[in-house]
Amino acid sequence: MATTISVCALPLGGVAGSVTVFPDVLQKASKVLKEAEGTVLTDSLVTHIADWLVLVMVHQEGGASPVIAALKDAAVKAATETSEKRRLLIRDDMPVLTGLSFTERESEAFVLFLAGAATPQFWNPVLLAQFANPFTTASLADKTGFVFCTEDASMFQTPQDLHRLITAAKTSAIIGVAADADTPAAAAAGVVMLARAETPYPSTSELCGVFARPKVSPDGVLMPVSLCDGGNVASGIVPVVALGFSVANGKLSGPVDLFDNPAFAAARIFAGKISCR
Repeated sequence: MATTISVCALPLGGVAGSVTVFPDVLQKASKVLKEAEGTVLTDSLVTHIADWLVLVMVHQEGGASPVIAALKDAAVKAATETSEKRRLLIRDDMPVLTGLSFTERESEAFVLFLAGAATPQFWNPVLLAQFANPFTTASLADKTGFVFCTEDASMFQTPQDLHRLITAAKTSAIIGVAADADTPAAAAAGVVMLARAETPYPSTSELCGVFARPKVSPDGVLMPVSLCDGGNVASGIVPVVALGFSVANGKLSGPVDLFDNPAFAAARIFAGKISCR
């Protein structure tokens, strides 16, 4: 049976403005999900980026399950009650929903990327670099390419459709990448991006290495940071966090805080310098 990883993110429980999510809010949401483990869920995790509460739910209910939707609503309700009691920041942004359903490999790894702010096309250059550019992802030379899906339901097969894809990505968000019709590779929406890692996909180091090179987006300059540094505290800087996992029989191992590494120090310094100009 396929394993599904569903992710929901919404700006809820911000303390000191939109800096970060208050710990009690995380705990309330986590309690609701943990109580569902063993019945509806096989595993779960509650985390955050800036003031975005992020729910990670692992299950076998498929991608559009009303049961999972109801559980998500219950967790959000519990978190909202705590936020309202403490008069924490609750912004009106719509919740972000995305996920992947797949048959687990012998060793199934994936990376959850989270951004402190994101316009609709935020992840486009990242996904293109990770899954379509052999200069940044050397292992692509040994692959037949990936299929990219944009929000208007257009499909692009790389490498032959690469020029058309780059043109389309200027105005339309990439919402999914797949090796074929039955083998999803990545999914993106709003502040969230999920990517499967290791053969036949880019390695974890290739997925993360894209962020070691400075990147500027319409939202600001990207700064790869550890989870504890993922607050919105500087104008013009978009914190990005990468959490690595393995999953086996629906159970998570991790997360590994992938950007908590000096390999990304130069990109952080660059972001700080550019944001001050």
